[in-house]
Amino acid sequence: MIATGIGSLPGTDMRGSLAAMAETFDQLIPLPELPARGVGAHMIGRATAVLVDLPVDHGPGGWRLADSTDHAARSARSWLRSDLDDLEEVLADGETSVKLSFAGPLTLATGLHLRAGESILADGSALADVTTSLAEGVSQLIAELRRRMPRVTWTLQIDEPSAPAVLSGAVPTQSGLYRYPAMAGSTAVQLWQTVVSGCGEAEVGMHCCGAPIPWVLARKAGFSTMWCEVASLLNLDRVAEWVESGARLGMGIVDTMQVDKVPLVDRLIDRVLWLVRRLEIDPAVLKSGILSPACGLAGWSRHDAAEVCRTVKRAGDLVDEQLDQASR
Repeated sequence: MIATGIGSLPGTDMRGSLAAMAETFDQLIPLPELPARGVGAHMIGRATAVLVDLPVDHGPGGWRLADSTDHAARSARSWLRSDLDDLEEVLADGETSVKLSFAGPLTLATGLHLRAGESILADGSALADVTTSLAEGVSQLIAELRRRMPRVTWTLQIDEPSAPAVLSGAVPTQSGLYRYPAMAGSTAVQLWQTVVSGCGEAEVGMHCCGAPIPWVLARKAGFSTMWCEVASLLNLDRVAEWVESGARLGMGIVDTMQVDKVPLVDRLIDRVLWLVRRLEIDPAVLKSGILSPACGLAGWSRHDAAEVCRTVKRAGDLVDEQLDQASR
């Protein structure tokens, strides 16, 4: 079973982090986020770096649409370009698979604001414009990367930790006194389809570490993988439907909130086998899945974050044998 990273790492050394990821996760190398570098390197900052024809800046209230870019926005773009240059150098024209991650439109909507200060959730037209800009930016980026690194197979991870809150109407307004109305499922599907279609032939998955996970909407939108935390899976019928439909399951088997508590590899394998037993499906169905930490590791020490990644990789190397035994 393939193993990979899922999000952020500690520190500010991208080239060193990439080399570690390439060595550990040789089948699917993740381009990590390094938020310790500043707001432009956080999840929302990285997403703003690919927006096309939509200037943004970063002020006391966070990221917002603007008339022109500021230093934070320029830093976000500069870091992304530098990260991709480092990626190209680390890969050295090798034939491999790489996973890029960007905030999806629902999560971006909670972290990007109108000029007046409210979230773009308050303006359907602005939300549509931002989503179109994001999709176009991702499309242009993938085209560029394919020219620069033609031997690489690209996978896109669309991060949507805020999707459950947006869909349930739990996102507070600027004052904190009210909540934005729940987004209609059809609207979410349309926004996601815009992004997925911009990714071309690349495999596109959603990472959702919130609950409930929008399984049905994600499938309608065209996502081929769902990345989620195994321990938080509540609606196992939906999970079974997802994997039996041929879609892949990205299994977050390390609770990243338990900072610097590196689990034993046997415990990680047990979590996969627990899921198999609960789903009551043929264990072979899960062999196309991918193992990872549940979320980012930026809050961990560099030593323990590296050890988590190595442990996940060891679990990936061993779990297929366990699944074979479970199916007999």
